[in-house]
Amino acid sequence: MELITFAQELFPVTLLIGIAMLIWGGNLLVEGSVAVATKLGISKLVIGLTIVAFSTSSPELALNIVASINGHSDLCLGNIFGSNIANIGLVLGVGALICKLPVTGRVVKFEFPWLIAATFLVGVVTWVDSLNSLWAIVFLLLFCYLMWSWFRIGKEETSQMGTQSKEATPTVRVSMFGAWAMLLFGLLMLGLGGKATEIGAVAGALKLGMSELLVGSTVVAIATSLPEVVTTIIAAKKNHPDLAVGNVIGSNIFNILLVLPITILVSPISASKDIGIYIVIMFAMTVIAYILTRINRIKLKDGGIIDPKEGGILVSLYIAFLVGISIWSLS
Repeated sequence: MELITFAQELFPVTLLIGIAMLIWGGNLLVEGSVAVATKLGISKLVIGLTIVAFSTSSPELALNIVASINGHSDLCLGNIFGSNIANIGLVLGVGALICKLPVTGRVVKFEFPWLIAATFLVGVVTWVDSLNSLWAIVFLLLFCYLMWSWFRIGKEETSQMGTQSKEATPTVRVSMFGAWAMLLFGLLMLGLGGKATEIGAVAGALKLGMSELLVGSTVVAIATSLPEVVTTIIAAKKNHPDLAVGNVIGSNIFNILLVLPITILVSPISASKDIGIYIVIMFAMTVIAYILTRINRIKLKDGGIIDPKEGGILVSLYIAFLVGISIWSLS
């Protein structure tokens, strides 16, 4: 407890240390994930949708469990919805700015529509009903179905990859133990770095007098989304677009169908009347990202491409959200 207080007092230093750990951990996570996928013969998209997405969503889960126990419902919802908005606008947008992000036909036809449907369902339930244990079970059942579908489709992809997969990634020179060690140590660094960044960012924001919902949907959301930001940027720069896109979509699905129901089971959530604006923006940003992938669908057979111009649109929309929500909360 004294260590956390000390870190809060020196929040600029804590923030810088956290960012450095995120960058280091992100590099290790991407390299380890690609190596594990190659060794096991699993597509990088499936690794991104599952292992990497769950890992980069762990800061949201950890924070929400603690916040739920302490009765901070607004912080919990602000963190989840704000993180999903940040993942689309900031993470996917920045990744596309760095390089064109191909979106495979399967993501366009399956994962993205599921994300839109799940976002709509969770948004409507949050807005018009109470988030109780019954809804938590419904969300978890949907999540289990998606996990089963990912592994089933991934297994089918693996059997079809054949020699093409080996030609695509022929230079993995680490052992299976080394690959898992890189992945797990990268996760540890991301977790510690995310926590340090979160402590520094929240301490600074609260000293500026920001409200709990605003802190949750902006500062905390960005801080807990930094693992996704770093992982996506590194994956894009290292030419692993499937890992980058899978990380974003998978993380958003994990947030609303796993992190949220676990939070509800810890303590039922009563949404404030101000949550509606966040729900609308979260759903709108998800639909816009999907439309952008469909605009360029002819460039990649059944899939699409989010290019730098469209990445700029997503980042601009996210900046507009931050400015707008800050002005709205102060009015």
